[in-house]
Amino acid sequence: MASPRPIQSVTNAELYNRWARVYDTDGNILQSVDDVMLPALLNFVFTLLPSDLPITITELGCGTGRNTAKLLSSSSSSPQITSIAALDLSPGMLTVAKQRCETHLTANTSNVLLAPPAVEFHEFDALNPELSPVIKALEGKADLVLSTLVLEHLPLDVFFRTVKSFLKPGGYFLLTNMHADMGRISQAGFVDEVTGEKIRGHSFAHEISEAIEEGEKWGFEVVGEVGERAIIEDDLGAVVGERGKKWIGINVWFGFVMRFSDMGKKG
Repeated sequence: MASPRPIQSVTNAELYNRWARVYDTDGNILQSVDDVMLPALLNFVFTLLPSDLPITITELGCGTGRNTAKLLSSSSSSPQITSIAALDLSPGMLTVAKQRCETHLTANTSNVLLAPPAVEFHEFDALNPELSPVIKALEGKADLVLSTLVLEHLPLDVFFRTVKSFLKPGGYFLLTNMHADMGRISQAGFVDEVTGEKIRGHSFAHEISEAIEEGEKWGFEVVGEVGERAIIEDDLGAVVGERGKKWIGINVWFGFVMRFSDMGKKG
């Protein structure tokens, strides 16, 4: 019988700095599901934004830029995105994100009819926002805040306070996250190829109902449907690899859109 894999607990900043090099290639199940589910949510929130006005987006936890690059690809159904502020805790992740977006823009220059959005990348720790004074300039400017697979790493009040700080009144917030059914069994992490250790940070198994209730306290209301996604048999080989087999029948993802009304109980 194989001995259990050793586990090393580190800060979330260290986790993602070490994970950055292989984050997009190590068979991350949740990221694969998020890539399948996010486009429909993005298309939905785009219908809620004005089509005739410039749109500013703040991405809270841009990671390796997989979604930042999506936002750079304009289509007939996209709003007029003029600026994107991509924030992340990890310098390593930001380095990959910058390279990814530069490559994307270079490869698609000839296919773009309009000028692409201006993109800024900033290191940002929501638990210690005072360490990033440059972020103050972004407060109250966003028409849309996008945050995917980030909530699990933050207390609910810190998370919603941060999202609120970036949004204009009447702005929208798109959230995806690890489902609590998955979070009670596992958490974000990867296997270090050199040491063989499982590297993990700090995570919370937030229930959907808890997230919605906390959001309401800060002036948010759900718009549209709340989506949940379990792994099914047909996902194996199509959406996830063999690592997904143990998750069949278990909810691993949730996502929804909220509108910020600035009428919450918390300031």
